[in-house]
Amino acid sequence: MNYSKLISAGFALILILMLLSFRAIDVYATSPQKVIIDADIDSDVDDAGALAMLLNMHKAGTIELTGIIVTSDDPFAPVCAAAISKFYGLTEIPVGFLKMQTQLKNHSKYTKFIADEFPAEIKSWQDAEEASTLYRKLLSGSHDKSVVIVTIGHLTSLQQLLQSPPDQISNLDGKKLVQKKVSRWICMGGQYPSGKEANFCRPDPASTVYCLNNWEKDVVFCGWEIGNHVITGGRWLKDNLLPKHPVYRSYELYNNFAGRQSWDQLAVLQLIDSANKYFSFISGRCIVAPDGSNTWENSKSGKHRYPVLNPEFNVAEISNFIDSLMIGKM
Repeated sequence: MNYSKLISAGFALILILMLLSFRAIDVYATSPQKVIIDADIDSDVDDAGALAMLLNMHKAGTIELTGIIVTSDDPFAPVCAAAISKFYGLTEIPVGFLKMQTQLKNHSKYTKFIADEFPAEIKSWQDAEEASTLYRKLLSGSHDKSVVIVTIGHLTSLQQLLQSPPDQISNLDGKKLVQKKVSRWICMGGQYPSGKEANFCRPDPASTVYCLNNWEKDVVFCGWEIGNHVITGGRWLKDNLLPKHPVYRSYELYNNFAGRQSWDQLAVLQLIDSANKYFSFISGRCIVAPDGSNTWENSKSGKHRYPVLNPEFNVAEISNFIDSLMIGKM
C-alpha cells in the first residue's frame, strides 16, 4: 500500500473541505440580512408605506424579508398585507395574524378596500398562520443571530413568541429561540427621552412591559418624536405610483395624499447602513410603566438605543429618501 499517496489524498481532501467551509462562511457573511416585520396595518397608513419599503428592499436584494406578522384586531389587515405583497410578485412571503382575540372589527380607512380590490394568496384572516407559530417557524429555519425583528405596532405577538413553549417546530422556548436566532430588534414605540406613545400604551401596554423586561438583545427604539417631523406620502408619491397600485390606493383612501408622518418608515430606515448618516444614537435603557408610558436612563453600555436626527441634514432630504424607497427607487 502506498501510504504517501493516501496521506497526500487525505491532505487534499481536508484542503477542499476547508475551502468549501470558508466559502460557505463568506456567502453567509455577505448575504442580505433576514427581516421579520410585525405591523399593525390598520389605523394608520405609515404601515403600508413601511411595507412597501421592505418589499422594494427585498426585490433589490438589500434585505431578505422572510415573513409578515400582522398584530391587529382588523380582520382585513392580514389580507391587505398579503395583497400588497402579491402585487410586488412576492407571494412566497408568508403572512401571520394574531388570531387569539375575542373581538375583531374593521376600523381602517383602507384595509378592506385593498383586500377587496387586489388579489391575495389568502382570502380571509383565518387563512393566515397564527402569529407566534409563524414567528417560531421563521426563526427556527434561520441561521444563528441572523434575523432582525422590526415591530411597528403593539407588541402582543412578540410577547406570545417570547412566552411560547418548546414544540414540534423547535425544542427551544421562545426566549431561547430569540436569543439564538435574532441579532437585534428595531421597534417603533415610545417617546424619547420620555412620554406616552400609542404602540406602547394601547391596546396592550402589558405586552410592552413584558417584552422590554424579557428582551436580552440589542434594541433600537424609534420614537414618536423623530418620525413626527418627517412627512411623506404627499404629491410626489402620488405622481410616481400608478393609481392601480395598492400603496397608491392606501394613501389615497387614508388622506388623499395630504402627507403623513413617517413613524414606521423611520424604523425601517434603521436597516439601511447608508441611512445612519442622518442619525446620532443615545445609548441607555428604556423603562416602561404599567400604563405604557416610558422614561429613559442614559448609559453608554446600555443595550437600548434611540436615534435623533442630525441637524446638518434637512428633514426634506430624509422625506425624499423615504418616498423614493416607497416607490422602489433604490
